[in-house]
Amino acid sequence: MTRRLEFLGLLATLIAIAGVLLNNARLTWCFPVWMLSNSMTLYLHLRGSMSSLALRDAIFLALAVSGWWQWSQ
Repeated sequence: MTRRLEFLGLLATLIAIAGVLLNNARLTWCFPVWMLSNSMTLYLHLRGSMSSLALRDAIFLALAVSGWWQWSQ
């Protein structure tokens, strides 16, 4: 199980980097990509009982949803 969680963390990191690259290119697809990576890290941090990091992930997820909505207007 630990290897799966470690792989999920690595995948979430790579997805977050892709989100930054999309943001740098000013593409609104950065927001759904960030939503995915934030959801993944939220899951990992909740599973690992890291509530402060889970809170951060939840806030980042909400900000990504808000940003995507604002850019789509």
